[in-house]
Amino acid sequence: MLRIKSKQIVLLVGDILVISLSLYLALFLRLLSIPTESSFMIHFNIFVPIFLVLLSFYFSFDFYDFDPLEVKLRQFSRLVNINIFVAIIGFVYFYLFSTSLVFAPKTILILYTIISTILMVMWRFFLGPSFLRPQKKIKTLLIAQGDEYQELKNVVNSHNFYPFYFVSHLDINEEELGDDDTTLLKLKQILDENEISQVVVDIRDARTNMLLPYLYNLASQRKIHVFDAAMVYQDILKKMPMRGVGHFWFFESVHLNINAYEAVKRFLDIVLALPVLAIWIVLHPFVSLAIKLDSKGDVFIAQERYGFGGKIIKLYKYRTMSFSDSGKWLKDKDNTNKVTKVGFFLRKSRLDELPQVLSIILGDLSFIGPRPDMLALGGQLSATIPFYMMRYTVRPGLSGWAQTNQISPPQSLEETKIRLQYDLYYVKNRSLLLDLVILFRTVKVLVLRTGM
Repeated sequence: MLRIKSKQIVLLVGDILVISLSLYLALFLRLLSIPTESSFMIHFNIFVPIFLVLLSFYFSFDFYDFDPLEVKLRQFSRLVNINIFVAIIGFVYFYLFSTSLVFAPKTILILYTIISTILMVMWRFFLGPSFLRPQKKIKTLLIAQGDEYQELKNVVNSHNFYPFYFVSHLDINEEELGDDDTTLLKLKQILDENEISQVVVDIRDARTNMLLPYLYNLASQRKIHVFDAAMVYQDILKKMPMRGVGHFWFFESVHLNINAYEAVKRFLDIVLALPVLAIWIVLHPFVSLAIKLDSKGDVFIAQERYGFGGKIIKLYKYRTMSFSDSGKWLKDKDNTNKVTKVGFFLRKSRLDELPQVLSIILGDLSFIGPRPDMLALGGQLSATIPFYMMRYTVRPGLSGWAQTNQISPPQSLEETKIRLQYDLYYVKNRSLLLDLVILFRTVKVLVLRTGM
């Protein structure tokens, strides 16, 4: 129904064509003649590492996602900055490896960067959107209630990339719907009057039970397509609707090959932790000296947090606040603990997390997973938010799906509920591919220095 993945493939193919055409035009301007096939392929092979770095940055900065909240001016700025930054990397690459290359085409790199930036802007902001926009959107009925599904409706109807839109919304909580016969009659009337060919329904809501047999008959007769609202919500917003979470949800999220995934992930954690450990050993004297010169107190703080299965684990971090954090939100009025100047930099650069590489080696943490709460705060949240501890059915991590989707860490109950939606999406959909996506997005967080 959504066909979003096919659109992402089209964007990727379009980017590759723009990159190839840009290199061809750069060669043409440099040689002032049409490049031969052999000449183009020689240059293309030399530029392959630069192209891969460029596409990796595009992927890290969500250039293959369809975010209706993304500001075009900001996306334009990022595209230009990425192209310039990759060009700088290209110059370093040619300088370091010039002896092993047939030649180092620095002039062609400059021409390529200028041409590719212009063509990529044209493709991404003019040709691409018009090319990917569906010619005819599918009329869809939404049968669900609550703020989450209202959010789904608003996002879909405000974004041109989706091949469908909600022409009507049947709120099953409306008083005027009356008894079951009246509800079914109203449903038939909406379907007929609006020529609807798709229905998105909250199948987990008990009040939709009497509508399901009728919708099933429509689907079996191939007159209409019926989709689960919770699944559509996940596909569009990349987080779990809390209305779709219950005790049954956990068992739905367990699959047979999870043990193999966990074993491979644990192996990769150890492999990646060793070079990070070496980096930490090199940086530690400088970081510890900066902390000591900036404020009084210990270099490290030890915190007890919730780990896998709710087990209590101890994590070590560089101190970034006046004293050890007790688990209060920074915005709390009675919180006298403030982030230090050096601590601000350590948090933005994520250097304060380096000591936790020891926890990864010991198996208490993973590189990728929901962030573990401190005991005091986690206890309050689990007592307030239903099914909160389900986020600990997987090993917590340094960076997670929520950290790469929320601009900053939650500082209120409502923001924490949104974080939980992202965490549960990860619990349900975790895979090596999703872990790789999170890893790429973490690069974006580090580069932009967002969050604290």
